[in-house]
Amino acid sequence: MTNKLRFLAINIKGYPLFEDNLHFSLLTNSRVSKNHTESLMHLFGANYTNNVTTIVGKNATGKTTIMKLTMGILSLLSIGRSIKETKLKEALFDDSTVTFDVYFYGSNNFLYQDTIVIGKSSDEVDSDLNEYEVKSEKIYRKKARISEAKKNLLKFSKNDLIMDRNNLNTDVAAVLASDDSMFRTVMRSNNYETLKVADNTIFTNTNFFISNFGSVPSEVLQYLDSSIEYLKIESANNNNTNQQIFYRLKFKNSNQEITDRNFATIEYYLSSGTAKGISLYTQILSTLKNGGIIFVDEIENHFNHAIARTFINYFKDPAININNAKLVFTTHYSEFLDDIDRNDQIFIARRLKNISLTRYSNTKIRNDLLRSEVFMSNSIQGTAPEYSAYIALKKTTIKSIKEFNQQREEQK
Repeated sequence: MTNKLRFLAINIKGYPLFEDNLHFSLLTNSRVSKNHTESLMHLFGANYTNNVTTIVGKNATGKTTIMKLTMGILSLLSIGRSIKETKLKEALFDDSTVTFDVYFYGSNNFLYQDTIVIGKSSDEVDSDLNEYEVKSEKIYRKKARISEAKKNLLKFSKNDLIMDRNNLNTDVAAVLASDDSMFRTVMRSNNYETLKVADNTIFTNTNFFISNFGSVPSEVLQYLDSSIEYLKIESANNNNTNQQIFYRLKFKNSNQEITDRNFATIEYYLSSGTAKGISLYTQILSTLKNGGIIFVDEIENHFNHAIARTFINYFKDPAININNAKLVFTTHYSEFLDDIDRNDQIFIARRLKNISLTRYSNTKIRNDLLRSEVFMSNSIQGTAPEYSAYIALKKTTIKSIKEFNQQREEQK
């Protein structure tokens, strides 16, 4: 039997641009009414996680860096990648030693804390190449108990220590690379599914096209750009050795079909919003299917804001998000915050002396004020897609996820 591992929270200490102990969490910290849990996932007892979490702030307040560090650590611990294969390689930049406290909940009713310290490699050659290594790592585990007070959920004692990198069996230590985490041992011994982490931060400034569709669903195209008749992605085998992707694009009022092996050619005929929308929808649909977590930087970038709202609402809708997938996104568009269900789903990034992260629910701001007014940000007005296109896309999304779940049940 496989078990699910859920990311709960992270503390970052010693990062040169951040305040001393920056905390980011998907756990709720405000009271949860049992009649209003649509955008939440129940763990056990009175403990829930948010399915939608946003980081809002001005430019240069560390929003993207916070996401990169979080994605990097999750890839290192739960996916089993080395430091140089993760976003940590992009976010770590000097000789500072950074400590991460990372918290998880396993569906077999265990809570974990992995305290991992990362710094420049002590090897002179690697150090010159800007390589990083794990300086120390300790893993704690305790039983998830309904009787435990919520404030103590992420508190672990010395008695909860189950692994110490500095006290490993000689054989185990010999096969553990200096830039790998030992949390993979926990993953294997508990038969945890690999935590699916989708990275959409690459779309912030440049549009890359990602799709595993044989052809992009007509409902997606109609919603994003109703002038497109079809966009098909096909495989083209070259001498039966190298598999290449072949794109075919046709507009409704044209007899010409645009074809090319390079998506950059196809992208020339698409708006940046359409190209990004197709790619983002692909990743979102995959995340909704596998119950993973997707990180999206500047979700409003290149988009009609109604389209961005549609994608956010997928994670709030229990008819769509039946696998409790998580969306973490940054935005400059404060009006999105008025659509968020709970104050503890919003983090405020600010840069005074150092970068800090504050939960909206921990502020003393009056609840009768619109969050967008609190942030005093400008908004870009635009027309919304047709309501019929919105409904059609929602229906095809629900159908696709249900069919995927049904197929997975039949394969068990």
